[in-house]
Amino acid sequence: MFEPTAFDLPAIGTGVVNGLVLGSLYALASLGLALIFGVLDIINFAHGDILMISSYIVYLVALSTGNPWIALLSSLALFALFGAGVYRGIIHYVLGKEPLIQIAITVGLGLILQNLALALFRAEPRALPSTLFPYPLSIGPLTLSANRVFVALVSIILCILVHYYSTRTKLGLASRAVAENREAAWLMGINVPLIYMATFTIGVLLTTTAAFLWMQIGPVDPYLGTIFGLLCWIIVALGGLGGVAGIIASGFIIGVLDSLGSIFLTPSGKYIPMYIAFILTIWFKPRGLFGRR
Repeated sequence: MFEPTAFDLPAIGTGVVNGLVLGSLYALASLGLALIFGVLDIINFAHGDILMISSYIVYLVALSTGNPWIALLSSLALFALFGAGVYRGIIHYVLGKEPLIQIAITVGLGLILQNLALALFRAEPRALPSTLFPYPLSIGPLTLSANRVFVALVSIILCILVHYYSTRTKLGLASRAVAENREAAWLMGINVPLIYMATFTIGVLLTTTAAFLWMQIGPVDPYLGTIFGLLCWIIVALGGLGGVAGIIASGFIIGVLDSLGSIFLTPSGKYIPMYIAFILTIWFKPRGLFGRR
């Protein structure tokens, strides 16, 4: 499991930097999940598979048009409709139901998306033939892909914008009010169903954007959703619904552990450090590292 020859300072430095890049992307993907869970109070186990199928759409559009920006805009438009449709057709009917019902419905949706991807693409990984910035950047003694720098910057900027949305905009403040007390929000004249649909759709759009960024640095296969779904739930649990800052910090922790695990452990054991960190955190701080409630 261990690879002792990999223990050297340049490897650790590269691992930490790559881990921070991964962590920023994980944070963005987890933010959509946290937003939906925090406002709608629904356990969405299809979250990772939505990211996976979004990645395939990005791949197909970019392959057919040769333009990654068209792929992004097309995916956002398609999944805005998809998010609103899933909310009205599925999620709306399980709000407030027992957690087991919510889990069964969302797991079923995730399995449909995963099997659809298997039927269309089989289990072969697919990657973009060309990415936005396919050249290296030197940062001191480290060499980093320009794509990774782009992914990190965009992810952090979007996380900051989500924080601004939730704390400074009318819709964001209404969403927080609904999350705190749905009945009181009704009495104050807030359109709760509209807030629920808007929040779910925004969460899906954040996930779609994370899928676009992922395709700049990695491939997609039908099982990508399982990996991302689990990582996102771990980050949300570590963050403890402590706001955007908690999600970002938890994303960085998981990203660095993931990257270092890839260097020092075999592929079958690289997730062990993050699972250990998750178990210890939940054991000693059940509300998460940054949890408010």
